[in-house]
Amino acid sequence: MIEDLDRLTHAHALTHRLRMLSLRGTCIVAAWICLSASARAEDIRDLVREHLDQELEQKPKRRPKPSAARPRARRPARVDLQVPPEPEPEPEPEPARPPLPQRVFPDYVQLDVNVGGGYRGWLPQQYSHVKVSVGTYYVWTIDVRAKFFKLVTLHRGYYESNGLAGPRTEEAAVAAQVGSYIPKAAWVLGVLGFPWFKVWEPILRYESRAFHTEARPRRPVCLVTDQVASDLSTCEWSRDSLRISSGFETFIAGVRYDQGRDPNRDPRASKLPPITFGLGLLSYRKPYQVNVNGNTLDGYLFDGRFRGAGLQLGVDFNRGPDKLSFNVDAQLGLGEVRLTRDISLNALAPEDWWMGYLVGNANLSYALPLYRGIPTIMFVPSAAIGGATFFFFKTSPDKGQDRSDVAAANWDLLWSIHAQLVVSL
Repeated sequence: MIEDLDRLTHAHALTHRLRMLSLRGTCIVAAWICLSASARAEDIRDLVREHLDQELEQKPKRRPKPSAARPRARRPARVDLQVPPEPEPEPEPEPARPPLPQRVFPDYVQLDVNVGGGYRGWLPQQYSHVKVSVGTYYVWTIDVRAKFFKLVTLHRGYYESNGLAGPRTEEAAVAAQVGSYIPKAAWVLGVLGFPWFKVWEPILRYESRAFHTEARPRRPVCLVTDQVASDLSTCEWSRDSLRISSGFETFIAGVRYDQGRDPNRDPRASKLPPITFGLGLLSYRKPYQVNVNGNTLDGYLFDGRFRGAGLQLGVDFNRGPDKLSFNVDAQLGLGEVRLTRDISLNALAPEDWWMGYLVGNANLSYALPLYRGIPTIMFVPSAAIGGATFFFFKTSPDKGQDRSDVAAANWDLLWSIHAQLVVSL
């Protein structure tokens, strides 16, 4: 009985130990599980924190290469959510300036009055024993341009002189000598147009340029007049100077073509400058010695008269205010050099030699507006150069010869500089 009781007590104690061991194991396992869960939780936070740092702060991190069997999904591109700045307001455009010149009554009368001065010179051909002196002149000028009711256009009405006396007509309206000992110069120019056909405008132009000229022989010469020409024995050899009024005179009747006035022209297409063409006449007078390519007939001095008729061509590159303007014109045709009333070089030249002439002028100017209101005021400086030449040419050229088929008989050079104040009414 006692042994059974001891066995029962020992079994009960063993059972109690087993329960205690089992309870302790369970607590140990639970604690290990809790510690493991805490460690995994801290690893997740680190991973999340690292990911955020990498993506937001752009810190590089090595990533494992994706498996070939299962491609890794790409992260969508980063979207910049910044708001773009508001565009600055564009400045308001400045109002366009009205075209110049501004006039008082533009629909009825357009008038430009130019007043100024300048310096003009003429360089004539020189001879071995006779010095031809023309000199230079300070001149005053007045220039008027007008348009009346779109019917008649005065392209230019010009007068220039270094004195108060104007040119007079002598023979073919060549400006006459004003004084024998007082140098004088005068210039008259008129250009009249009739803009009835808009693009095609008939033009009449007359121009006279006069200078007091003096020929001074370096040794005695014979001044050949009409009387001396008929009886050379009556010639008086002298070193006296020959004083005459030398000048140029031209007349043009033609047409001015202005493409810019065509209402049907495409404004995007290039525009030709205004062109003038027609028939021209020339009258010219000065002291002269017979000359062919520089070889002079010494000892005889003539009051030479040069005339010609031919074709005229002019181009006007007129750019307007604040721009350069350039125009050039020329005549080319058949000429005549008359030594006396009854003697001419043309009649004395060989049969197959004729005479031609070329005369031209080029002008460059700039219009600087001083006042852009009504009326417009502008300052216009300008410079011009031109001249004339008469020459022989052979109508039946000889082939295979060294001699030229053209021979110069005369040349003259003219130049000028001016400054004008223009008032547009």
